[in-house]
Amino acid sequence: MEGKRTHSLIGEWHYEDVQDKLWPVTQLDDLWSIGHKTAEKLNKLGINSMYDLAHYNPFLLKQKFGVIGGQLYAFSWGIDRALIRDKYVPKAKSYGNSQVLPRDYTKQEEIEIVLREIAEQVATRIRSHHKAATVISLGIGYSFRAKEETRKRGFGHSMKINATNDNGLLAAYAITLFRDKWQGEAVRNISISCAGLVDDNVVQLNLFDTKYKTLKNRNLDRTVDDIRKKYGFTSLIKLSSKSVGATAVQRAGLVGGHAGGNSYE
Repeated sequence: MEGKRTHSLIGEWHYEDVQDKLWPVTQLDDLWSIGHKTAEKLNKLGINSMYDLAHYNPFLLKQKFGVIGGQLYAFSWGIDRALIRDKYVPKAKSYGNSQVLPRDYTKQEEIEIVLREIAEQVATRIRSHHKAATVISLGIGYSFRAKEETRKRGFGHSMKINATNDNGLLAAYAITLFRDKWQGEAVRNISISCAGLVDDNVVQLNLFDTKYKTLKNRNLDRTVDDIRKKYGFTSLIKLSSKSVGATAVQRAGLVGGHAGGNSYE
């Protein structure tokens, strides 16, 4: 699309451009991931633009289109979850996960439940590669429903941390970053990534941790990883993932190749 009209033949879009560049598209089969027949099926559902697709119920899309429905919904928000076998491997490796929420979230407790779920998903991926992170980054995208003159795009925030792949610690860091910047805006997109990876061959113990809580948490996290890897993510979940606003259970297996973010890749 845009790349064809540039000298370099490369079009560069950012998350902030989704509303202005992607959502106005009404010829759905012009987009690389939507064929003519799929476009016709979407039109029959009343989805006549990428804006309509982005604001359709993602779980109904999953029911009607299967795995493709989840991919289409993510794509309408500028997220491509296609599984690419021959990936470019950057020198500075990082692991992360992002999620477009099924609706606008305005309650702090609901947002923080999802933050915790995503942070734990990222921690699982880091542990599966026997790594620990020394940098954590949080990205928050606000709702596009606000009026043009008052709309805010969101924010990105990072911090350096002691090397860890602990579920509880990474979730706590993510929530700290969120509370530091959030001022009550409606949230629609959340992303968490961890970088500055080091080998996970040592455990940094706290001098005052006389009950070896760090080691116990490490062993617990890895035990849960093993169970979920063998029997599936939903074989063992936290009570908070059954709370209002939680999304991890519904997303398990939702997106092809990524298990809704609950993968070990």
